[in-house]
Amino acid sequence: MQKFILFISLLAPAIYCQAQNQQGFIKEGNEFFKKGQLDQAVASYNKVTEEPFKYTALLNKGTALYKQKKFDEALKAYNQVSVSPNASTQLKSGAHYNTGVVYSNQNKIEESIEAYKKALRLNSQDNNARENLQKALSELKKSGGGGGEEKPQQAQSKLNKSQAQQQLDRLEQKEKNTQSKVSNKKTQFGGSAGKDW
Repeated sequence: MQKFILFISLLAPAIYCQAQNQQGFIKEGNEFFKKGQLDQAVASYNKVTEEPFKYTALLNKGTALYKQKKFDEALKAYNQVSVSPNASTQLKSGAHYNTGVVYSNQNKIEESIEAYKKALRLNSQDNNARENLQKALSELKKSGGGGGEEKPQQAQSKLNKSQAQQQLDRLEQKEKNTQSKVSNKKTQFGGSAGKDW
C-alpha cells in the first residue's frame, strides 16, 4: 500500500508537468500567431497531443491555416474537433462556426449554412453564428432567385430574415426536445436498482 501511495505521489507531478507543457505549447503557438509567424504557430499547436488541450490547439491551428489560405487543411483541423466525442460542446460549436466561415469565404454558401446550423444546435446563444446564418441564407436567395423588379426583391429580403428566424426557432425547439428526451431517459434508467450485467 505504501509503494502505491509513493507511486501516486511521484506520478502526480509528472502529470502536472505534462499539462503545463501542453498549455505552454498552446501559449507559444498563440505568441507566434500574434506575431504573424503562422508556420511556427502551427508547429507549436502540433506539439499538443494530450486531451483536453489538443482540441483547443486544433481550433487554433485551423485558424492559423485559414489565415494562410490553406482552407482544406483548416477544415480538416476543425473537423477533428467537431467529430470528437471528447471535445467540449463549446469547442465543437466553435469548430462548426469556423467551418462555416471558411465555406463562406470560398462562396460555398450551402455548406456554410449547414455549418452555422450545427454551431447553433450546439450553442443556441451564438449570435455570430446566427448573424452569419442569416447572411448566408440571404446570399443563397440572391444567387438562386434572379433579379426582377425592386419591390419583389425587398419582399424576399424581409422574407429571408423571417425564414431564418423561424428556422432558428425550430432548431432551438428541436434542441430543447432532444435535451428533454435525454434527461427523461436518464431518470428512467437512473432509478433502476438492478444491475446491468
